[in-house]
Amino acid sequence: MKHLALQLSLLAALAGCGGSSSEPPAATADQTPQASAPAQQAPAAAGNSQATVTPPIQGTGRPQHFRFSSKLADSGIDFVQVSGNSPDKPFPAANGTGCGILDVELDGRPDVYFACGAKFPLRPKAPGPRDRLYRNRGDWHFQDISTLAGIGLPGYSCGIAVGDLNSDGFDDVCVTRYGATLCWISQGDGTFSEQAAELGIDSTEWGTSAAIADLNDDGLADIYVCNYGQWNWDDSAYCGDPVRNIRMFCSPTHVPPQPHILYRNSGSGFVDASEESGIRVRQGRGQGVLIADIDADSHPDIYVANDIHPNFLFVSDGNAFAEIGEVSGTAFDHLGQAQAGMGLAIADVDRSGTPDLFVTNYQNEHNALYSNLGNRAFLELGLSVIPEGSLPWVGWGTSLTDFDLDGWPDLIVTNGHTDDNLAELGKEGDYAQPAGLWKNQNGSFVLAGPAGDYFRTTHVGRGLATADFDQDGDTDVVICHQDAAPALLCNDTPTAAQLAGTLSIRLIGSHSHRGALPATLQLQTSPPQTFILHAGGSYQSSSQPLATMVLEDTTAEKMPPLQIRWPDGSETTVDGLSPGKTYTIVQTADGTQEPRLYLCP
Repeated sequence: MKHLALQLSLLAALAGCGGSSSEPPAATADQTPQASAPAQQAPAAAGNSQATVTPPIQGTGRPQHFRFSSKLADSGIDFVQVSGNSPDKPFPAANGTGCGILDVELDGRPDVYFACGAKFPLRPKAPGPRDRLYRNRGDWHFQDISTLAGIGLPGYSCGIAVGDLNSDGFDDVCVTRYGATLCWISQGDGTFSEQAAELGIDSTEWGTSAAIADLNDDGLADIYVCNYGQWNWDDSAYCGDPVRNIRMFCSPTHVPPQPHILYRNSGSGFVDASEESGIRVRQGRGQGVLIADIDADSHPDIYVANDIHPNFLFVSDGNAFAEIGEVSGTAFDHLGQAQAGMGLAIADVDRSGTPDLFVTNYQNEHNALYSNLGNRAFLELGLSVIPEGSLPWVGWGTSLTDFDLDGWPDLIVTNGHTDDNLAELGKEGDYAQPAGLWKNQNGSFVLAGPAGDYFRTTHVGRGLATADFDQDGDTDVVICHQDAAPALLCNDTPTAAQLAGTLSIRLIGSHSHRGALPATLQLQTSPPQTFILHAGGSYQSSSQPLATMVLEDTTAEKMPPLQIRWPDGSETTVDGLSPGKTYTIVQTADGTQEPRLYLCP
């Protein structure tokens, strides 16, 4: 292991170290969600999430651990999602869409890509809603650059995966869709070119979530695509009450699963390596995927959440994968039953030094937490570690993130039912549901008190992504809603003193793939803070690959040593980092020398 004495270089032009912009913010109409719920459910309009009389998931008598404020109103984000829901209940509309975080211009400010659905039956050449891309101009102002960037095609988009597919230093975007997967390749000037077909990505399946990372340790970015199932408009089943002609979405069991796809990067394009890589051993209705070094052997592993199928855990030997979901204890809940696996999160929840896995599930199923016991063994502890607030809700996008900067990853889940006519059919549940927010207290989660107007109202959530949108050192949130505007939530929780004690790290690979995912960072506090930089996660969404850790010793002037395990297995220890700063750490070309460090202004 290399041991590095800190040597700083200031380079504002470096990717990810952007300064402030002098451009004036774009003015838009108020699109903020309503602060209070109406008395009864009403159709969502632009900027208004659906709301019901369902009580908030946060009890008013609880301490206010977190504070979030909505920034949508004057942000310039005027996107309104289209799910495709109708009285005919086309199945893809139930699952909705996600979003992704990227840095289009390498100015260090996280931009946002929103996936949009469409009405069924699909009409590929007809005008209709499109995906939208918003550039972050600073100070919570965004500019719609969809047309300028050249993105957006007719069709039903589902998930967003972000990564550098051609190692040119710019973020590219893969969009999973019903019937295709698109790849928007950055041209380096703020525009994108759709190149899926010429790159060899010719899927015609119904893709949901995807993730981009180097999966065979060759320094090139590969793609894992979750496919859901075989459904088409012309022969979709009728579910509901035929006497009253009231349809509801069918159970997933009506949709046969489709095999997932692993696209391997050859350097000149992509080839379908699903069979040879070992990921075709089973089928499942895939909904969430994340890529991380889960077993700490310096090879990337893949965890997949499946809908009423066992979840997959593919562990890598550097070339191929073995599926060990059932053997490892990550396929089922604590009773040995498959759940509705949707969203995924990963973090060292108990600060044991090993990553734990979290899965969101359906109503009357608890959200599952798989505690890592080491040696590829896990114990499902969701009901005991997260005892409150999960069973009544349908969970989707999620993140394990240290929102209050106390060194322990907290938990957020966006909720929302699939059916908007439950009462009409005499079924329990509410379409719009409150988001859940839990504080991590030494490895167990406590339901938080009110955290702002957004958490006092109900919404029909789907995708969720995290990023430090205002570059103040803490983590903010964007949440996608069905047939409504998204939520843009500023984290106001940490104090100025806490923000001054943070350390934010971006990695750039050289010997490893440039995106440097997956990687593991460990700050030598007591106990250590382990941060898992992963690809994918949440639900059909991609978050900013930024590691944030905290200085727990308030008397110290420097951070404790930071250990980095790069995707190629090489390790580095960095000493003397200053708190309250963001660093970009660049691996050297051979992976054996001291990396370069850049302090971002």
